[in-house]
Amino acid sequence: MKNTIIFIAAIAIAGSTGFALQRSLNQTPPEVQAQLQNNPAIGLQRPEFAAPDLNGELRNIKEWDGKIIFLNFWATWCPPCLKEIPEFIELQDTYGEQGFQIVGIAVDDEAAVREYVEEVGMNYPSLVAETDGIVLAKRYGNGIGALPYTVIINRDGEISNTFRGELSKIRAKELLEESGIRL
Repeated sequence: MKNTIIFIAAIAIAGSTGFALQRSLNQTPPEVQAQLQNNPAIGLQRPEFAAPDLNGELRNIKEWDGKIIFLNFWATWCPPCLKEIPEFIELQDTYGEQGFQIVGIAVDDEAAVREYVEEVGMNYPSLVAETDGIVLAKRYGNGIGALPYTVIINRDGEISNTFRGELSKIRAKELLEESGIRL
């Protein structure tokens, strides 16, 4: 019983800490937001990396070369992240056969990620990067470490767009259409 109470308290503390961090990251002053609109990563070749999936297998970004990739940085404690994931599942299911691939980069611990992935039935790979995910996101142009953060990589491996915050299904479909996916 005592261990259960400690476990519940730890989860509550972790969740509230994550929520507070997310709120502070989303309160970016307008002048900083304007500066970040011109992301220096856009137009560059995507950085190479590898991270383990939930089976412990090391997966390299090169695995999806030739596809349109939505590289999505997320965490289980991030409400906007959790809101967009069901829509990503639908997009992956609908457009995956046309060379579209979502790859999740979880900035979280493996147990929490595993539980959430199983709960929602995620149909795309989610690599577990824990805190290294923030460093990786910075390599992809996310200078402030905001979550969620989605990077659009074209078939040639070039970063064509980035989004801080929730990526709506409507905007995601527009980006897919611009990339040659038939809607």
